[in-house]
Amino acid sequence: MQQMYYCPYCNAPVAYGQPQCANCGTVLNWQSSQTQDQYRSSDSQYAQQQQQWYQSPADNQWAGQGLQGEQQSPDGGAMSKLLQWTKDNRRKCIALGVATLVLAALIITGVALQGEIAKWFAPPVVTAFEASSPTIVSGQDVTLQWDVSGATSVYISPGIGTVSFSGTREISPDETTTYKLTADSRFGGSVSREITITVTGKPPTVNSFVASPGGIYAGQTSTLSWNVADATSVTIQPEVGTVSPSGSKAVAPGITTRYVLTAANSEGNSTASATLTVSTSDKPIITTFSASPASINAGDEATLTWDVIGAKSINVNQGVGGVASKGTIKVTPSETSTYTLRADSDYGSVSKSVTVSVDTSNINTGPALTTDPPRIETFTASSSSIALGDEVTLDWKVDGARTVSISPAVGGVPSSGWKKVIPFATTTYELSATNTFGTVKKETTVSVSVSTDGVAPIIRSFRALPINISAGGSSNLSWDVSGATRLFIDQGIGEPELQLGQTVYPSETTSFTLTAINSYGTDNATVTITVTP
Repeated sequence: MQQMYYCPYCNAPVAYGQPQCANCGTVLNWQSSQTQDQYRSSDSQYAQQQQQWYQSPADNQWAGQGLQGEQQSPDGGAMSKLLQWTKDNRRKCIALGVATLVLAALIITGVALQGEIAKWFAPPVVTAFEASSPTIVSGQDVTLQWDVSGATSVYISPGIGTVSFSGTREISPDETTTYKLTADSRFGGSVSREITITVTGKPPTVNSFVASPGGIYAGQTSTLSWNVADATSVTIQPEVGTVSPSGSKAVAPGITTRYVLTAANSEGNSTASATLTVSTSDKPIITTFSASPASINAGDEATLTWDVIGAKSINVNQGVGGVASKGTIKVTPSETSTYTLRADSDYGSVSKSVTVSVDTSNINTGPALTTDPPRIETFTASSSSIALGDEVTLDWKVDGARTVSISPAVGGVPSSGWKKVIPFATTTYELSATNTFGTVKKETTVSVSVSTDGVAPIIRSFRALPINISAGGSSNLSWDVSGATRLFIDQGIGEPELQLGQTVYPSETTSFTLTAINSYGTDNATVTITVTP
């Protein structure tokens, strides 16, 4: 039997003297007998192998040869070397595995944080920075509006400073100004936006322009008075011509004339007008009769204003009654109403009408306790006849009404109560009660007698100091009156607290009328306080 040799590493058959194993590449050392013995197979091993080959079926023999071939393949030897190297370098393999896991975790975390990191280093975004108007007139306001995202702070200059990330700010620059918004972030730097507000000069302001009195008879005079600010030239037409920014001028036109004041500067013109009514007859002159506002909601008030010259008696319908030659009164009509003022003298009568429109769509139409109109149980005056200057008390009681009002001069009242009034002439007071199902009214008349054997009071002066105030300020009304037993000031004041003066706080330009009363007649004077915002 031929002696067989095998590779000591992969057990593949080798020929004697072969320098290396053809299967795994192991170098073979044939110099020592010990090595030869190592490579040599035993007789019993060889015999068993031969017996297996010859006793097995052909297919098994070939399968065995195939298995033997697989075992003799180069891949098997490489895997064995890798396994052996892994055993010998176990610590290195463990360290390499841990490092691989850490690296993978870092990569996954970096991908997840990529968006947030990008945000940290992204610059701020100014979504909006704009003005309500790019051009304004000096003294006007303009609103800045901004919206910023991704910033740690937002700053607007000049004159504003640090602001929130979004918001608005009202400003009033005196001159053309460029505003700069700067948005800063922690790592992304800063972003700026600018907007320019152009400020133009304003045209002149006509504070006042009036004719006093507003009506005259042919041949009489009236005085034009005016006050203008920021004008380089002021003219009044017709006939007056160029005038100073403030002053007065007596005029005596032969016919009713509309005077127009024109104030100019480099930025434009402003105009105002005053109409002087001239009567060529001896009838009374109604220079003014108006309602303000001319349209109201149900339950609201409107103010009637009038100025009459040359009348012996003056009356307004709709329950207002007799009034002085000049004044105001508040009315609360429950429906659209036309008020007519009639002025009478020995030479005839004149009249003028105004209409107050009432919107009743806002009347509460919720559940009512009754389906009937209101019921006026009582409405009386403490006296039906008084002397001029005396007061009378109105007393009333109403059931089932949503709104109750008394005219003239009283206005809205509760469902029951009392009110002291001082009529200047014979007056018919009307109580009006309204609910969803209708309106009812009731009247009571107070006759006012005037003595003829004496002298009516005289208002020597009635003035306001200061005549021009700012909003929120005050002015002091003062007067010099002789022969009066009572004084009365409109605009809700009534009888003044002091004999010689009254402090007022008008929120807008307001005319105040003082009425002096005694049993022989009345006298009136008016002063206007100009209120600037």
